[in-house]
Amino acid sequence: MTVPASSQSHGLTPLFIWSPMRRYLFLVFLALCCAACTGRRSASEPVLPADKKPFTIYLQPYEDFPQREAETLRASITQALGRVYRGDWSHVEVLPSRPLPAHAYYKPRQRYLASALLRDLSVAGPDAFVIGLTHKDISFNIHNTKNYGIMGLTTRGHFKTIVSDYRAKGDNFLAVIVHEFGHGYYKTPHCTAPTCIMCDYQAHKGKPFVYGLCPAHQYMH
Repeated sequence: MTVPASSQSHGLTPLFIWSPMRRYLFLVFLALCCAACTGRRSASEPVLPADKKPFTIYLQPYEDFPQREAETLRASITQALGRVYRGDWSHVEVLPSRPLPAHAYYKPRQRYLASALLRDLSVAGPDAFVIGLTHKDISFNIHNTKNYGIMGLTTRGHFKTIVSDYRAKGDNFLAVIVHEFGHGYYKTPHCTAPTCIMCDYQAHKGKPFVYGLCPAHQYMH
């Protein structure tokens, strides 16, 4: 369809016959439009809502684990995770103390069932990870042994874990947390390399924990 020539006479007055002030204001308007367009994110780039919190690690101390001890762990956990995994682990918060569930106690061996404690923890993910903390001895049915004493338990791909410092102290306890975080956050199974943080403790029993990754797990760093 052809547009009649007469219809073109109702457009804007050509720029070159505008007054200097009018031209100046128009050019300023164009400059502001260009700046706004170049400052926009691409449609494929994710944008967090204003009230969206960054990935947060929540420490859940049980009643036997003093809250002040959990507070002192905050910076140490951020540093320990950063030694092995790529990411921002600086957002660590401590939750109010939680009572140990009576049904989780296994009296014959005076241990707490790790699976019961794990179920007791709040559901988290994918923007948060909960770490349950206890000084109590915890156990799990593993290595052909019922209620075998362990240091931590995590379901792969689930953003929560229960850890105990009953068998691992200080830096080794932090290594247990890093190890369990790998199971939950990265869905990583156990490794057989003694130089990898994901190594099953049975493979290097009695040896110091190693803050490192084998070639197969380098994708996490």
